[in-house]
Amino acid sequence: KPIVIWGNAPVDSHISICLQTPAGIASADTVAELNTTSSVGKWQCTLPPQSACENARLTISCDRTGCETITLDQISIGDVWLAGGQSNMEFFLRYDQDWDIVKTYEKNPKIHMYNVPQLAFPGQERDTTGYGVWLKEGDTGFDTFSAPGYSFARNIQHHIGVPIGIIGCNRGGSTAATWLDESCLEEEPLAVYLREYEEALQEYTPEEMKEISLKAWAFETSPKHMEEFMPLLYGRDRAWQETYMEEHANDPFIPMGPYNINRPGGLYHQMLEPLIPFAIKGALWYQGETDAGHADIYDKLMTAMITFWRKKWDDPFPFLFVQLAPFGEWLACDSKGYTQVREKQELVSKTVPQTGMVSIMDIGSYYDIHPKQKMEVGRRLALLARGKVYGENILCESPEFLKAVRDTASGHAITISLANCGSLSCPDQDITGFVLIQRGKEIPVDSITIDGTQIILKADSLSDAPCTVQFAWADYATVNIYNEAGLPVKPFRWCER
Repeated sequence: KPIVIWGNAPVDSHISICLQTPAGIASADTVAELNTTSSVGKWQCTLPPQSACENARLTISCDRTGCETITLDQISIGDVWLAGGQSNMEFFLRYDQDWDIVKTYEKNPKIHMYNVPQLAFPGQERDTTGYGVWLKEGDTGFDTFSAPGYSFARNIQHHIGVPIGIIGCNRGGSTAATWLDESCLEEEPLAVYLREYEEALQEYTPEEMKEISLKAWAFETSPKHMEEFMPLLYGRDRAWQETYMEEHANDPFIPMGPYNINRPGGLYHQMLEPLIPFAIKGALWYQGETDAGHADIYDKLMTAMITFWRKKWDDPFPFLFVQLAPFGEWLACDSKGYTQVREKQELVSKTVPQTGMVSIMDIGSYYDIHPKQKMEVGRRLALLARGKVYGENILCESPEFLKAVRDTASGHAITISLANCGSLSCPDQDITGFVLIQRGKEIPVDSITIDGTQIILKADSLSDAPCTVQFAWADYATVNIYNEAGLPVKPFRWCER
């Protein structure tokens, strides 16, 4: 893709850039134009697409006296992916269950990582060590990089053979409504996010809002709070969580307003917008927990966000995302609405071009909103990219519902056919996740068997009346049926007519 490079310089100065690669030299020049928001000149140059390589050099010079020439060495050219979302994408490598194994990996110099500084509002000051710089395995900031993002890079790099860059642009607890421009939320039904914001602003005067918010930010970013909160990210039982909530019931909070990460458009302007138009191969996304309160419109919100990103980049790049994992309760959070969010995520994967979804319904935890098997999440995203983006002829998607047929002879059996299987298997003795409903009541399933790409349910109490088959169709469910690629069956619901 074309390589866009931009920066600041004195107004009307002449800027020249030169990229030296093993294949040759590419150059461009431009004039720094007045930035309407300040007296600083802005410039932007575009170089033609280049072949993947390592050890390139970029030189940027300005014709004004006093402007030093900038030289950047050891540049790699390859595929860059954006890893966005909330805490499950942000989830630090050091919290992953496989961190001790990851630390023993032989370092791969073709993997590059960059964490966007997590700044919530203009002028915010906080420690950003390990953020805002490109890093490699073992560097400062590696242990706090996105585990799914790193795993994706680790799993895909040797398959495609070019350098891989991962840009972590994510923030725990964030709604998708903060990752796009607020103008995208003006029409119904997404306008609910703007209305809720305006209503929240009425709770405090601007002066009160600032005082309360800055006090809460000072608490949230304090070493003491971070030390006390960290054990939760490693995983703690419900009793520990309840004690924590009791002890921290009166902690300062950041009200919805201009200092909150979830104000409409907030993180888009603070974190994502400054990246545009840096060329990316595609986006990885793991988010939806915070939007469960508006689960009925999540597909519209997600579609609006994907559409907006592609418009700003002027590129219909691939967008691969993770379906929400099973979860019961964690601190004051519950999973109400997750079933519908998953349904809407599935809908997006079927209706928005160049998208794909991975299911992780087999690795949830009832008392933990953060599954610890993030290396596996990254593996599944990489598998999906290999098949859907890079064109490998591999099984890369989870099994999904095709059709269900009632046994016409006895009527007591239902045969379910699935796509994306190869063949199905269940490592456990008992298959979980199925619910059979008739006349509004759940009826017992006497046996469940797997036959190639089909699953057969038998229920002696099943009458001739229409029935409904649900699989993993609950806010919390467990799945233990897999295809040959080790991918779990996706949730589905079939209603007989």
